[in-house]
Amino acid sequence: MKSRSACVSVDLDALVCYTAIHGLPNPEPGPDPVLHAGLQRFLELFDAEGITATFFVVGRDLDDPVYAELLRQAAGAGHELANHTENHHYDLRSKGLATIADEIAGCEKRLLRLTGHRCVGFRTPGYNLSPDIAQILAQRGYVYDSSVFPCPPYYAAKGAVMAGLRALRRPSRSQMTLPGHLRAPRAPYRMHPDAPFAPNAHGPLWEIPMAVSRRLRLPIIGTTLPIYGMPQLDAAFDDMFNLEFHAIDLVDDSDGLPPALVSRQHDARTNVAAKRHAFRAAFKTLRNSHRFRTLADATGAVQP
Repeated sequence: MKSRSACVSVDLDALVCYTAIHGLPNPEPGPDPVLHAGLQRFLELFDAEGITATFFVVGRDLDDPVYAELLRQAAGAGHELANHTENHHYDLRSKGLATIADEIAGCEKRLLRLTGHRCVGFRTPGYNLSPDIAQILAQRGYVYDSSVFPCPPYYAAKGAVMAGLRALRRPSRSQMTLPGHLRAPRAPYRMHPDAPFAPNAHGPLWEIPMAVSRRLRLPIIGTTLPIYGMPQLDAAFDDMFNLEFHAIDLVDDSDGLPPALVSRQHDARTNVAAKRHAFRAAFKTLRNSHRFRTLADATGAVQP
């Protein structure tokens, strides 16, 4: 039996999250193509590949009954539903403790009502972890956080985009993350909430970072797989490999995305078939050495 774990996670960020990043007006009311088409396609892909995944859910989106039913089916199929806050505030770490607690508790309660199970995992919007967030997770009995993205190239690109938007007087509603992410370990570690970017053997929380390559710390996420695949230098992957996607990774410009967003969200121009092919190739590579598990299973969490 393969002892190493491949954890596939999907952030279910709605279309409005992407218009916010690019400083664009909110989308028109109506069915959300990212949540509906993206989630449905990921469920079909995982079913075909025999993968149980972890979906990070934004609580407010469960007001959509079609989307909520898709997630109920996902949970019934063995996928894990984890907490991605109630309202997906990119600046969550700058909110007061009471607001942070409400954001975590709000989504937590919705998922409990939806599935009958208490969630044990969390990912903060925009990879924007802080000690305040980690402390509240520990207080609420979470087993793991998966928010750290130790990827200097990503943060350099993000800073350049945000600066460019400010220069155009169309500021992004995103927020730069704390510099501690840049020196955080690549591999999973136990951490203490007071110092969430450093290993601590006695820490109450697991931190499961997003995958990056070993030497250059290039991002290995859904957005980059169709561009350069799985870097060859990572032929021997870590014991736990967390491959992160977003629902928009299986959506393209034929799905009714706003043209202004497509012009800025370059991966939206790659057709779904090409992206699906790249994802399957990545799964095949991982399957050679790893067993696919949810993040909760990989950290030994047992949901009551």
